Amino acid sequence: MTNFRFDIDKMIRWLLPYFLVKPKHLAWLQTLFAPLKTLYSDFLGYRTLQLKNATINSQKARLETALRDQFADNTIYIFHPDDYLDQAFIYLEREGATPEFDYLHIEGHVPVDYDATQSEYNSQYDFIVRIPASLAGSTQAIYAYVKKYIFSSITFTIEIF
Repeated sequence: MTNFRFDIDKMIRWLLPYFLVKPKHLAWLQTLFAPLKTLYSDFLGYRTLQLKNATINSQKARLETALRDQFADNTIYIFHPDDYLDQAFIYLEREGATPEFDYLHIEGHVPVDYDATQSEYNSQYDFIVRIPASLAGSTQAIYAYVKKYIFSSITFTIEIF
């Protein structure tokens, strides 16, 4: 990684000819370069932010962490319906499976707990971003933030819980 940091005050002292190194000249040059120092500091902050943004991609873990950092809420969650469907276990009631597992619908069995909601199980989206009710006002900002880092062909929705 390239180091973009340098000391402007030190540069003034080193590049100034020895016969001009006087307190009055140094003070005048430091005052003259004060706006440049501010701009340089702003540039370094912007560069750091852009380097951080460059590491964000559409991978679930990275995007979820970036959302949590951006909106300062650790309860934001990204749900992929395919993750659940790949791991679903469906049993016949006569097989003796525990009530936590799903049974075939034709048997009329109602599970004690659902592993996923109806919208998650029959989702028309590639993923769902779940946000708490406290962030309901930021839905458009969250949508824009996620849209910035995913492929255009990927569809998603935002659910408030």
